Amino acid sequence: MLSKVSDSTAFFLDFCIDDVIIISMIRDWNLQDICRTVGKITWAATDPRMDGFNTWGCKRELYELLFFVQQELDKCSTYGDTEEEYLKKHDRDLILKALGKK
Repeated sequence: MLSKVSDSTAFFLDFCIDDVIIISMIRDWNLQDICRTVGKITWAATDPRMDGFNTWGCKRELYELLFFVQQELDKCSTYGDTEEEYLKKHDRDLILKALGKK
C-alpha cells in the first residue's frame, strides 16, 4: 500500500505488528549525483579562465546551497550520541586533513 505524505516523498506500508505500523521511505535522489552537481558549480567558480563576474555568480550559488541546506538541517530531529559522534569524526577528519595526515 502506497501512501503520499507530500508532493515529493512517498512511503510504503511494509508490515504491521500488533498496533505498530512499520513504514519505509522511498529515496528518489542520489547523493553522488547531488555531489557531482555541486562539484560542477565549484569547478565553474574556480575556473581561472573565467572572470570574477561569472565565478562570483557560481560561488554565490554555492552559498545559496549552503544556506538552504542549513535551514533544512535545522528542521530535522537530533539523534543524540549517534549524530554527535558523526560530527566529531567529521571534525577530526578535517583536522587530520589540514595537518596532512590523511
